[in-house]
This record gives sequence, structure tokens and C-alpha cells, in this order.
Amino acid sequence: MIKNQLLVKNYVAPYDLQRRKGENFLYLSACKGLFEKLIGYKSPFTVSFTDKDGIILFIMGNEKDPFIEEGLIISSLGKTAIGLCLSNGESLEVQGKEHDHPALKNWSCAASPVKDKNRVLVGAISVSALSPNYPSFAFSIASLIASAIEKEANLKTILGEVDFLYKYSQIIAEENKDGVLVLDKDARVLYINSSGADILKVDRDVALGKNVSGIVDFTPVILNVFKTHKGYVDKEFIIESPSRGILHFIKTAVVLKDSDGNFAGVVDFFREIKRVRKFVTSYIGAEAKFTFSDIKGESSKLKEAMRLAKIASNSSSPVLITGETGTGKEMFAQAIHFASSRSDGPFVALNCGAIPRDLAESEFFGYEGGAFTDADKRGRPGKFELADGGTLFLDEIEELPPSIQTKLLRIIEDKVITRVGGTKSLKVDVRIMAATNKNIEELVEKGMFRKDLYYRLNVLKINLPPLRDRREDIPILLKYFIERFNNMLDKNIKGYDESFIDPLLSYSFPGNVRELQNIVERAMNIAEGTLLKRECLPDTIVSSNKCEKRNYDLNILKEEFVKEVLSETGFNIAKASKKIGISRPTLYKLIKKFKIVE
Repeated sequence: MIKNQLLVKNYVAPYDLQRRKGENFLYLSACKGLFEKLIGYKSPFTVSFTDKDGIILFIMGNEKDPFIEEGLIISSLGKTAIGLCLSNGESLEVQGKEHDHPALKNWSCAASPVKDKNRVLVGAISVSALSPNYPSFAFSIASLIASAIEKEANLKTILGEVDFLYKYSQIIAEENKDGVLVLDKDARVLYINSSGADILKVDRDVALGKNVSGIVDFTPVILNVFKTHKGYVDKEFIIESPSRGILHFIKTAVVLKDSDGNFAGVVDFFREIKRVRKFVTSYIGAEAKFTFSDIKGESSKLKEAMRLAKIASNSSSPVLITGETGTGKEMFAQAIHFASSRSDGPFVALNCGAIPRDLAESEFFGYEGGAFTDADKRGRPGKFELADGGTLFLDEIEELPPSIQTKLLRIIEDKVITRVGGTKSLKVDVRIMAATNKNIEELVEKGMFRKDLYYRLNVLKINLPPLRDRREDIPILLKYFIERFNNMLDKNIKGYDESFIDPLLSYSFPGNVRELQNIVERAMNIAEGTLLKRECLPDTIVSSNKCEKRNYDLNILKEEFVKEVLSETGFNIAKASKKIGISRPTLYKLIKKFKIVE
């Protein structure tokens, strides 16, 4: 779903768009030829072909048209000439204010239906433009083009011009990153696009005219369609090639028929699983969102963790991140991934403690269809497959079942998995990052975690300090969270006073940075003015501050921080007060209190 001005436009998936183009290839070819002759690419108005379901498949003309695009679901534009034409099956116009959506009030459009030789609606031709540029002959030209397209396409259908498939492939398939293979009724290759030739590792010129079985060194699964005359959409195939090993595809087969309804061939669309995984992981949000710039703090312990993390980002070795709950272990893992050579690949996170033990193996390695009761009949990939080419982050690694620990060790070494219920080994290129909030060395000594796996994971170890050991970072984090929640909550909190920060500087923070974040969010929700004050804090923190005895002087800590910020800003009061998150009068009081001189 994409917003365009005031419109919210909906689109079909790219693969569905290509499938629809395949089903309408006769009409698309006719459109292209006629559009070029009658309209041209630089026309001030737009001409388009929309299929019977209201999906725009082809456009030509005004390149700056903000509304008409390939793959657009026309119903998302509200009342339009195209939509009414498809609904009524008649030619008509909708001009300017006749549109019901405000964004279209300055646009006009004419549409005319396109029907097959049996007079069944297959789509619509439209001519649209800004109202000042809208030609008086738009209605006539839409009807003329629609009639011409009908005659040309239906004539080719009647004559059975199979060689038209080649023209269609040239128009559309060459721009498709998926493989496109067109076969006649005897499974001979009529056309293969450049992507398909690259994927199959075949010479296009040599392949043309040959039976599909003769161009590859494995039994083509598309031959099953020639036996059943039934196509399929987005079906997974794992194929063994003697020369290339395991090939993994997602395929769609479209059956072609002649004018009498007889089987005439197949259009085979296929894409390598790596492209599918990349799309899926991006769609479900399996990608790193945090970078090193999102990690806030200047303490020496945090800087050391950052130094090690940046070293890890330049390596492909396993990483073990340790630290208490809430210290930001996944944030560090994402930052390492984002800065690594795998940044274009997926970042898949899995909490080992949240997986039922009886489903752990299928969650990690996937399963074949029918592997066990109630499973998806089509099978499913596991997290290793989804993370192929990227990073798999295993949180709470200490909760990993012993059986999975053994297999994980082997996968790290061999980079090969086998789905549950499957027999074929699949290669995976995955970097492992693990995290724990437990003393994993102690678990190893007690025999609760495999020693050899621990050593394999503990190549690059990063220990994240708890917030109580980096209290000098609290003002920095406060400033960051205030800015963040001002945007999220539409607030205008300018900072905090001493009564707010003093209890926080002496609090133990069992929940670490995550707890501080929640404290600030709560405070900003209930704050009545523009400053966060003591009354904005939870009672537990205020009472804890009263009861706990500390072996350090908060004033010394505060004085050191103020001096550091003043030094960094060149004693610029405005900049320093903004960085600390306090008002300028409050900063002047602190300078006077601590007798700080420039």
C-alpha cells in the first residue's frame, strides 16, 4: 500500500503482475504496437490497458502521470472511467469533478472495453490526462484502440500464431529478473529470457527449438504439466543436478490453449529461492534496523564493547554477546550485521527460550510437506533457510535443546541443513550470532551446555555492561529518549530537573537501559509541564533512592559530567545545556555550585 498525495494506492504482488501479463500477452502485444503508432511515448496524456480484474498491466505516454502505474488495483482510486467501464462493459468518460476522490478532480479519463472473440470482457483501454491537456477526441481514440486491439488479438488467436509468444517475451520477459521459459505443446523451447538462461546456465541460441529435457542435466519438473495439462502458482521445487548440486526454485506454470481450447504449450516462470527469501525476509521485517550510531553512551565500558563490536562487523566469525536483560544485546547484533558485508542479507532473530522443544527442530531447519501431523502440506523453510546470505541471531542460547546444540555445531562447520522429513541437503550461508544473560561458562562446567559448541560460538565475545556500571551515560540516554518520545508521543518536553535525575543516578536499574526507556516513556506521558520532575518517577524508584546507601558521591559524578560536556562544547552554555537536557539557568547554578571555571 503506497500513499500518493491524498490517495492510498494498492498494488498486486510483482509475481502476480507477471502472471497476469502472461495470461494477457496477445492483448499486451497489440497494445504496444498500436500505442506506438497512435500515441507515442512522449504524449501529454496516458494510454493504458487494464485487465478484467481491474489491474493495470501496460501504460504508455505521460511519464509524469502520478496515478496510472503498472500493477495498480484501479479500484483503489475510487470512481474512475476504467472502473465503470469494467463494471458496465461500455465505453464512457469521467471528467474532472465527476471523480469522487479529491486528488482526481483535475483529471479526466475515457475508457472502452476490450472483448475476446466470444465477446467476453478481457479488459479496458483508457486515455487519461490533466483536464487542460485532455483531448476532445479521447473518447473516440479509446474506442478506436480498443476495437483495433480486439481485432488484432482475436485474429492471432483464431490463426493460432504461436510465434507471437516470442514477441510477448521480447516486450515483457526480458525486463523480468525471474526466468521465463516458453514451451510449445511438444515441450520444445520457443523462447527463454536472459535471466532464465543465466539461472539454468544454458546458451539461449542453442536452447531454442530443443526439447526442454535436452538443455539441462536433470529431469525438468515442468514436464509434469505436459502430462496433467494443469498449471500451478508459486510452487516450491528442490532439484538435484549432477553438475550443480541442489537447485532450489519457486515456480509458476501457465498453461496455454489454442482457439479450440486444446493444450498448446506452457509458460514457465521460475525464480531462485535466494531471491524469494530476500523478498520474504524484507517483507516480514527480518532486517537490521539499528546501527552503531543508535547506541548511546560515552562510558569506557560501553566504548570497549563498541570497539569489539566494530571488529566483529569486519569478520564473518561467530559472535557471542553476553549481558544482563535489557542491556541491548540484539541492538548490538543488529548494528554488527548492518555494518558487515552481509548488510544486504536478512537478519533473522530467534529466541531459543520461546520455542516449544518438540517444535525446535522444524523451527530451525524447516520441514517437508507431510513430515508430521497438522503440518503445512507444502512444507516450510526454517530459520536457517530464511537467514541464508545473512545473519541468524540466537537469543537466550543457553535454552537451546541438547539435540539442536549438536546439529547447530555441525551446521556451523558444514553449512548444510536437511529439513525435517526430507532427504536432500541444502547449503546455507549463515553467520551465527548468539546472546545470553546467563553465566554460560558455569553451564558448560555443569554439563548443561555443550563445551565444543560454546568454544565454537565464543570466537568473538562482547560483554555489555549493566547500566549501574555506566551511570555517566544516564544523562545521555535521558536526552536521547526524550527526543525520541517527543516525536512518538507528540510531546514538547525540553528536559528534566535535578529532582528527576538524582534518584535515577542512584538507582540500581535491574532492567538496565530497557527499564530506563520505559521510565522515561511513562514520565513523558504523565508530565504536566515541559520538564520531567521527581513526581514523574515511579514510587519504587523514589523509595529505593531513599533507602539505598551508595559508596559514591552523586555530586562528584554530576560535577564530572558537567565539566566533560562544557569542555566538549567549548563552554558554549546553550549547546551544553541542550546536550545535558537541562535549562541554561540550571546549568549556570551547577557551574556556580561546582566552581567550574572556563
